[in-house]
Amino acid sequence: MTRGLTRHFSRTKAHRDAMFRNLVTQLFQHGSIVSTHEKCQEASRLAERIITMAKGLERHPNSAKEIQSRLSLAGDASHLLHRVVGELAPRYQNRPGGYTRILKLEPRLGDRAKQSVLELVDAPVVDKNGALQRGNIRLWLLCKTAIANETAGVAYSPLTLQNFAKMLKFRPDASEFFSRDVMAVRRFIKQEMGLPHDEATEHEIISKLQEQVTALPNHKLQSNNAPGYTLVAERPQR
Repeated sequence: MTRGLTRHFSRTKAHRDAMFRNLVTQLFQHGSIVSTHEKCQEASRLAERIITMAKGLERHPNSAKEIQSRLSLAGDASHLLHRVVGELAPRYQNRPGGYTRILKLEPRLGDRAKQSVLELVDAPVVDKNGALQRGNIRLWLLCKTAIANETAGVAYSPLTLQNFAKMLKFRPDASEFFSRDVMAVRRFIKQEMGLPHDEATEHEIISKLQEQVTALPNHKLQSNNAPGYTLVAERPQR
């Protein structure tokens, strides 16, 4: 239920605060969560505020207490504050906002409630030990689309290239992103699909993909006739 600008979710304020505190804690701990679409929207707003406060912690040291009050720092999440300040804040230091992403899923079985995935953007797919991590679903979808295009023998669509370029907008390590994250995701997808995987061939394909993505001028679409886009030379006069 919504009254005014606040969603109450048929809960008291204390219950709502505890619920979103747990959701954001799980998001920072695991990188992504699945919940109803409305809860993901509210949890996204809270997560964005916490990351913004963590980025400005040097200028406002008292923000640490407020960050602690907005997280459930108990059990496995006892060291979560160090991760938010020491890992997430530096990762998004050059990003002015938009630290989270919401992707819609199929309705939930039973009550048919709208479900979504809430995840942190630019999350590393591979950890320090080389194992795949949870999160960054958009990268998985893009790699699966690219593999489907290669299998069908068609060129990458301009929209696919643009979406890859968007993921590089605030990343200073484009080569590492393609050679590590994209390579690991493609290897896993091809194994699941039963497609042949050769390291030398994959390196060549990924190098060509990187060249096409980085060749986009200012991350714009190269095709003027791309579906869904209309380019207007001049603003129409009223």
